[in-house]
Amino acid sequence: MAPALIISVLLATALTPAPSDQDRLEACLGAIQDDAEDAYEDALTWRHQGGGWPAEHCVSLALIALGQEAPGALRLREAAMGADMASDLSRAIMLGQSGDAFLIAEQYEQARISFTAALDFAPHDSELLSGLARTHLALEEFAAAEDAASRALSRNDASPSLWRLRAEARLALQSYDQALSDIEAARALSPDDIDILVLRGRIIDARRTG
Repeated sequence: MAPALIISVLLATALTPAPSDQDRLEACLGAIQDDAEDAYEDALTWRHQGGGWPAEHCVSLALIALGQEAPGALRLREAAMGADMASDLSRAIMLGQSGDAFLIAEQYEQARISFTAALDFAPHDSELLSGLARTHLALEEFAAAEDAASRALSRNDASPSLWRLRAEARLALQSYDQALSDIEAARALSPDDIDILVLRGRIIDARRTG
């Protein structure tokens, strides 16, 4: 299963299909973790029975879990954009999952499209802003990554990963003092995180020699 995607019943309860489809969606999403191939087949059957966007959501996530990240991500984005009866939250979640899958597939321009579309539905969501920041970093758009991470931190300053994201962007921008301040904030929240400690070492070395 694609490691960066969180597919859970908790996530399913954040979605808003018709009440008659809610239980089936939760069951379908839960089944992906047990047997993605069976879940994919069941979701296809559901879709052919008129399951609409909830069924297509599950089909797409099952594809992603089966290692078909880019095709699944594209289907997920198309499902979200066509889900006129879904809530803004539902569409933002699906588009954010699409962006995450495109990041796994290293299709960064496509990830940008998905995260940007997701933010149209949930403009202040820190997880979506984090995804956009990661996308900008992958594209080496460091000022944009810093901006997206800053916007995310304004909504959630208790996330060590967000502080680390902005520190990485600021390191690339050669803003060493700011990067060090950010990585120290990340380390205070998660003192044993290896990625944070490695990035801190890189910042200190760049600050000393830069």
